[in-house]
Amino acid sequence: MRVAASAALLGLALTAHPALAQIQSGAEPDDPMRIAILVDNSQTPLEPLPQIRRGLVQFVDALPKGHELMLVTTGGVMNIRVAPTSDYLEIEEAAGEITFTRSGGNALIGSVQEIYDRFFRTVEKRWPVFAIITTDGPDLSQRVTNKSVNELFQGLQRSSVIVNSVMLTQTGTSLIRNVVLEMIKASGGAYESSTIPTALPGRMKSLATKIAQQHKQRTQK
Repeated sequence: MRVAASAALLGLALTAHPALAQIQSGAEPDDPMRIAILVDNSQTPLEPLPQIRRGLVQFVDALPKGHELMLVTTGGVMNIRVAPTSDYLEIEEAAGEITFTRSGGNALIGSVQEIYDRFFRTVEKRWPVFAIITTDGPDLSQRVTNKSVNELFQGLQRSSVIVNSVMLTQTGTSLIRNVVLEMIKASGGAYESSTIPTALPGRMKSLATKIAQQHKQRTQK
């Protein structure tokens, strides 16, 4: 059963859980980030994928070196394009090969849940970070419910995950928009948005700079 109403969902999540940024990670100051880059490659009327591919290169180039990156697409079903690696060039090359998925929509929320469970929930010696590049259209994940999203919020809190996003806004409101913004707010993450695809590369480069600042702040505490 999917989530029926985004407002009701977010009321449950925010009532149940304190700010994620208040929970300290077990990582040490010298440990690297593990950054999961999630990219919406579902087909939309604006067709932003060329700008997203360009922006991903700028995003990776603007990140500090020596961290772990992984690349995931969320169109149709989740697809791990590159597993965690310190090879930034591999991420950039895989980004250039992303194409549209013309059916199935955006399975973003389910993808966040799975990446958290498989790559963040029990990770040690890493600072976990999400970088979500998405549109704000409908979420078509399977098996997403109020209960599962609340459990995700709890898990993010325990693991000190910081959620960041660049969002191409078209609808003004949606389940994806509401859930992502609440995760960002609760975790102390960064948010960039645009209504036009041509602005996405600049927004993504800006996000990388903010993620570098987040890491610096966390490791100095």
